Amino acid sequence: MSPISKAKTRRIRDRKRAESIVRLLSEGTIDTYEGYRALYSLWCSNNAAVPELRPLFSISGIEPDGRLSVTDDFRTEIRLLSAKILPLLLD
Repeated sequence: MSPISKAKTRRIRDRKRAESIVRLLSEGTIDTYEGYRALYSLWCSNNAAVPELRPLFSISGIEPDGRLSVTDDFRTEIRLLSAKILPLLLD
């Protein structure tokens, strides 16, 4: 049996990290801004590993790499999207 490639190991690690952050966001147990930024960092470094996160970074009126206003609407939308994305990451 051949060893797991570095790319596959990184993909698995990034998916597990994304799953953990998305779970915390959906439960509301992590700061929305910090969780969103952590997911955006993952997305920028390895978006092929976590394509399920795309909806978080295509929200109308929100620039994930620019100014970001953390309002109640933003928190609610991120939490709802996270709840929808979580089952996709578990597959």
